[in-house]
Amino acid sequence: MVRATLAALVMLSSCLAAAAPAPETRPEVPPTRLDRFKPLILETDDLRTVGKAEKTGDAKPAAPQVHVDAKAGAVRIPVTPTRTRGVVERLLSARGKHPAVSVLVTPCSAAEVAAALAKAGFEAGVRPQPVGSDRARPPSGTAVEITLLAKPSGGKVTRIPAARLLAAKSDGTPLDPGRWVYVGPQRIGDDTDSVLVTELSGSLATTDLRDSSAILYWVPRSDEPEPYARACYASRESLPEEGAAFELEIRRAAAGQPAP
Repeated sequence: MVRATLAALVMLSSCLAAAAPAPETRPEVPPTRLDRFKPLILETDDLRTVGKAEKTGDAKPAAPQVHVDAKAGAVRIPVTPTRTRGVVERLLSARGKHPAVSVLVTPCSAAEVAAALAKAGFEAGVRPQPVGSDRARPPSGTAVEITLLAKPSGGKVTRIPAARLLAAKSDGTPLDPGRWVYVGPQRIGDDTDSVLVTELSGSLATTDLRDSSAILYWVPRSDEPEPYARACYASRESLPEEGAAFELEIRRAAAGQPAP
């Protein structure tokens, strides 16, 4: 009797084992990617270490042609007129930096322009100094001549003083007498850890004394503190057609030469 019972139990367990479903096979879980949790907006310190992604086989674009004549104290950089109208803040901006408020833009970076001017022997000056809450003492430094060189296709080069590209009023009234002054790029920090502020702003030449990062400033003839809020307009100066080639020449002013 006992043997019969054991035999029946063995047969029952075999049947149950055969009828049981096969154990479930779960897919392997991939390791967690920590880079998924990086912030979308990087801090300033992170930007210093981020490199541009390059596709395999992509050719590196040619650097803009910057001409430096150290003996003559002159630099020529390629530019393009924005042909904007209305209020502007800058004569010249670096690539990708506020073209809507600039008369000219260059494919060069601010660092490239600053390096070229330093190579030409330009010495840094003094930036605009705040006076009260709404005025600034004009900057001081090396007086320079800035000229737009325009060459239409198949034509002769036309030289246009940069001050003529700007106006004091919307009706085209010329700027008050003054001069362009080189003060150099703005850098904060020390030799071991510094930031080129001018590279961030892209401000190369301006009439705005509130702009503390520009390399070149238009300085009125008066040495008295000037209002911060001084509107400036793109002039109605006629420029050659779109197909023309343009360069901006920045040259050390001759000693004793009167301001334009």
